[in-house]
Amino acid sequence: MLRLALRGLLARKLRTALTGFAVVLGVAFVAGTFIFTDTIDASFKDLFERTQKGVDVSVQARLAVEEEFAAPPTMPAGALERVQGVEGVEEAAGSVSSDGTLLDRQGEPILSNGPPTIVVTTGPERFDPLTYVEGDKPDSDGEVAIDKATADEHGFGVGDAVTFSSRAPAKRYTVSAILTLGDSENLAGSRLVLMTLPEGQHATGHDGYDEISVAAEDGTTPEALKAAIAAELGGDFAVRTGEEQAAKQAQDLSDALGFIRTALLVFAALALLVGSFLIFNTFSVTVAQRSREFALLRVLGASRRQILRSVLFETIVIGLLASILGIGFGLLLAPALAALLSGFGIDLGATGTVLEPRTIVAGLAVGMIATIVSGFVPARRATRVEPVAAMRESVLPAGRLRRSRLVAAALVEAAGVAALLYGLFGDPGTANATATVLGLGSLLMIFGFALLAPALVRPLSSLIGRPLERLQGITGRLARENATRQPQRTAVTASALMIGVAMVVLVAIFAAGLSATIDKGIDEQVKAAGIVTHEDGFSPLPDGVADELAKADGVTAVSRIRFETGKLAGSASTTAVTGIDPANVRDVLTLEWVEGSDETLSGLGEGDVVINPDFAKEHSLAVGDPVSFVNARGREVDYRVAGIYDPGVGILGGVLVSNASLERAWEATDIAFALVAAAPGADPDAIRRAGEQALAGFPTAKERTIEGFKEEQNKQVNTLVNLVYALLALSVLVALLGIVNTLALSVHERTRELGMLRAVGMSRRQVRRMVRAESVITAVIGATLGVVLGIVFAAILSRPLADDGFVFELPVGPLIAVAILAALAGVLAAIPPARRAARVDVLRAVTTE
Repeated sequence: MLRLALRGLLARKLRTALTGFAVVLGVAFVAGTFIFTDTIDASFKDLFERTQKGVDVSVQARLAVEEEFAAPPTMPAGALERVQGVEGVEEAAGSVSSDGTLLDRQGEPILSNGPPTIVVTTGPERFDPLTYVEGDKPDSDGEVAIDKATADEHGFGVGDAVTFSSRAPAKRYTVSAILTLGDSENLAGSRLVLMTLPEGQHATGHDGYDEISVAAEDGTTPEALKAAIAAELGGDFAVRTGEEQAAKQAQDLSDALGFIRTALLVFAALALLVGSFLIFNTFSVTVAQRSREFALLRVLGASRRQILRSVLFETIVIGLLASILGIGFGLLLAPALAALLSGFGIDLGATGTVLEPRTIVAGLAVGMIATIVSGFVPARRATRVEPVAAMRESVLPAGRLRRSRLVAAALVEAAGVAALLYGLFGDPGTANATATVLGLGSLLMIFGFALLAPALVRPLSSLIGRPLERLQGITGRLARENATRQPQRTAVTASALMIGVAMVVLVAIFAAGLSATIDKGIDEQVKAAGIVTHEDGFSPLPDGVADELAKADGVTAVSRIRFETGKLAGSASTTAVTGIDPANVRDVLTLEWVEGSDETLSGLGEGDVVINPDFAKEHSLAVGDPVSFVNARGREVDYRVAGIYDPGVGILGGVLVSNASLERAWEATDIAFALVAAAPGADPDAIRRAGEQALAGFPTAKERTIEGFKEEQNKQVNTLVNLVYALLALSVLVALLGIVNTLALSVHERTRELGMLRAVGMSRRQVRRMVRAESVITAVIGATLGVVLGIVFAAILSRPLADDGFVFELPVGPLIAVAILAALAGVLAAIPPARRAARVDVLRAVTTE
């Protein structure tokens, strides 16, 4: 029986290939994701080990409030002398590092795709991990060295002038060297700027050291020296060996980028789910078409168990071969994913390829399980073929719908909605538990729709097919009837496309809602004439921007906004802290108050804090209550609650304190952005032009009107949405492959019928039009179900966000475009089977059984 099953697979090569290709794509996405992220992790580990060259012990300030991408506070200059005085220290050197911006030859900022431009400082030779491929490292305050990747990309060479800006105003330097980090031309995608320590402290505003590198004397182990330094410095410092520091840096960056792995695996799971529908449909049709074959085997003495084992063996062979191919394609997909993310601004700078045993095991397991589970029900169905069926022609019976299917669909759908509501409004516990509940609810809703789909095929086919019938005549009518002949098969094929379309619609609705929410939040909260941000949209502004901007014609006030992260004393969760200028914040912002008024902000002292209702409720706080926060250095800062405001979805968030308090108690000097106030009736564009002139010495500062700022925010949303669309394209591709496969099987099954149609006068062109129309009907059914499911998903998932100001908005244009694209995709998917149907030999077809 197993040899017979293997021969059957070899005899049906095209069908086997089409079935396996869905598994190949899904496994390739899973394997490619692991290979891509493992390669990134290995690259990070290798690079950070190189940065710790010659370092036995590394010293940094302790970061009391952990958050992603957070840098430890700057250590006081006296910390170096204390380290140098520890017994066993042979040499110790301090350094600073921060982000900044290089300008190209045209004076425009060079914006990195993802990782920032990093300024680092020179040090002793034993701690220097850099290789100078041209020139020598900087030895004066007017010189810098830059990485080879940047130099090659923008045509910089030794002796050229280059402009760099960090916290200090932009300054021109002479390129003294072109550098690499080992074999890497930059640092994990980050551009590098090397300057002397004094100049680095001036450029970054770091009056002290960000890291102290220590070399041990002969006979002193790194672990012993680490313990001695830790005892000398105390709990305000984090002391690690060089190896521990490199491992921590690599792990921190890997953890911070973990969302990329999760997101890619979610898209891989969607592709596999869609592929599972394809596999199920293919095996269902194959089993039905082979009913006479199975019946003959039963006549010859094969048992039900042998038939089951035979069909399952086919699924195992397909799953195994497809999984192996999928892992191979994953090796090709990994660099493609890197290029895709780079194209959307997430350049992680990985080199080489890492294939872990875990990737192979996961790829095989995922592919095999998906194939076997999808093929099990058809395999069970094959065992029910009675021997008497060998006397009949192997023709699929007309599909019948049972009332039990409708009841099951309703129950599954209700369970899915209940799980989603529990995940959104209940308390599943941890974040992972919540995600699991939401995922289960989504899966149940998808299967509920899939169970219901056969009942909708006939009315939807009639609705979609009537216009085609009027347009194409008899071919359109035959296409409509063919689509309803086997409603379950059509439904399963359409359901595969439904999943991809539903996700596209969900993303489109959330994108439209997010854009509308951003616009609404800014319109309701901001009354400034303009806003100044860094060119890249997230780096802090250089010092002096606010002072220069205040001198511009028409500007009446400049209000600075700062952001920090702290935590409530005694609490483990972090809290966003926003700094404002009480003297002029009323000129640029209008807040919605629960307790207090705009005068509360104007009178905000260094010991006052304004909190939001959720924070007040969670910690049982009221106006007048004392409250203490822990800053990044671990010091407690005491406040009194002065008011409670509703942040909505504006540009402010978290708890509000004065900028003076942030500067004094939090040592926070970075300006996130500045809001510009002007006289009533002033032209925003004129204010923007005046601001640009005033900021000529700050090329990284970008002034925008409020309308321009909203457009920029929406542009970032659209960029992210386009990336999601690109990743969802794989699941849609698998669904279209399902249409191709189903039509190909349908053409094979209807060979005699097609021959009869050709014999009574149907032309090849009419045959092609009929098959294309059937494909369009199936595709539009899938698109229709997907649009409905996507809207339902969006409506349910957006409900918890409504209280925070999220605007639910249906993008009618994109939804119509989805339906049109689905119809066009149906036409394209029908090309191969339509051509095959048109080539049916009439004489051979009418004699086919």
